Amino acid sequence: HLLYLFFALNSMLISAQEVGLKLAGGIKSETIPFQLIKNLVVIPVKLNGHKMNFIVDSGLNETILFGQYNDAINHKALKQIKLKGLGNNDKGTIGYYSSQNAMIIGKNFYNLNLPIIIIQDQDFNLFSRLGIDVHGIIGYDFFRNQPIKIDYSKQQITFYKSILNVKKLNKYESSNLEISAEKKPFVEINFTHKHDFTLQKMLIDIGNSDGLWLFEDQLPQLTTPNDAFSDELGKGFSGSINGIRGTIENVMIGKYQLNNPLIAIPEKESIQFINIKNNRKGSIGNEILRRFSIILDYNNAKLYYRSNKNFKDDFHYNRSGLTIIHSDFDWKKEEVKLNMNGKTIQNTTESQVNYRFVMKPVYKIEAVRKKSNAEQAGLKPNDQLERLNGKLVNKMTLSEIEHFMQINEHQEITIDVLRNNQPLKFNFILNIPFTE
Repeated sequence: HLLYLFFALNSMLISAQEVGLKLAGGIKSETIPFQLIKNLVVIPVKLNGHKMNFIVDSGLNETILFGQYNDAINHKALKQIKLKGLGNNDKGTIGYYSSQNAMIIGKNFYNLNLPIIIIQDQDFNLFSRLGIDVHGIIGYDFFRNQPIKIDYSKQQITFYKSILNVKKLNKYESSNLEISAEKKPFVEINFTHKHDFTLQKMLIDIGNSDGLWLFEDQLPQLTTPNDAFSDELGKGFSGSINGIRGTIENVMIGKYQLNNPLIAIPEKESIQFINIKNNRKGSIGNEILRRFSIILDYNNAKLYYRSNKNFKDDFHYNRSGLTIIHSDFDWKKEEVKLNMNGKTIQNTTESQVNYRFVMKPVYKIEAVRKKSNAEQAGLKPNDQLERLNGKLVNKMTLSEIEHFMQINEHQEITIDVLRNNQPLKFNFILNIPFTE
């Protein structure tokens, strides 16, 4: 699965004097790098002097820190709160509110009095799903004060003092933004699936790695997408998010048309605890947004966008039926060739070879989708991945494994695993053998 992060917090109101992050005075712009990991935007930050990685999520009001990293927080005057959001149970999760935190992004984008919500749910340790330590999520505080450009192809984010500081702005298309009372950005798009759906209001959800989510209760004419199948779409504060995936004919953002995009329709139970207001019909996520360079200008209620080199990419889906996680590290012995005067010595004897021990990732199968070709081939949860089509997976990242599954859809692949320390080999076609 890809991972979908979309939170609806109903317990805290951030007070008026807390004003998000701002560029330092006299600075017109600053650019920082980001990592696009499994279609999530991950940025480096400093929180109270600690170097961290945060996911950027425009669908989130507050800024969140995962409880495993709460040593970075002043524990005085914490307030307990309850969080609810996407998912199919009503338990939610417990969190704590902390004020007076210093966050610095880059050199000049900062807030020295930032409110933070700390969540204690261990399920939100994202290392196993992303392959890097992710310490938290930043939402509205990131976007509220300055125009923000996200260049998905260069993997760079630029903060601007003013929209007037953006070069070549006339090269961008623009659409009106609506910033809701919950501080979330909405834009109207068109799409076609059996019918023409025009001026449909969508959340711009940079914390969602999918392409397009559609809410069937808000779209009575919407029929089942093409090539539909049931799937777990992700996890939220209130449990698993289940639904169906498939394709529709096209989606249009301004003058740009994308054909046969992958979409998801979450089931009613999974969105029962979020407050769908103001005629919202769904969400646009990063599988569509990554095909553009976008500028979000909250203060002037504008979205600017232009296509990038990813625009014509086909829409792929990981059809393996496998949820693969980074479960551990393992020390591996590697041979190091001796080097004399810039030349590698060939035909070395055992005594002439040096070795080093390096830490390599260990990947395991967390879940196998029922009725998938992987299940029918015999793969099981807790199988340890060793090779994909002969290539050692400990030389790959989780994103590279995900990419392998996507670009080889409809092809037969070979997976080598260890099961109870016994090597096993499986072959199956990356396809979904059923529709619903």
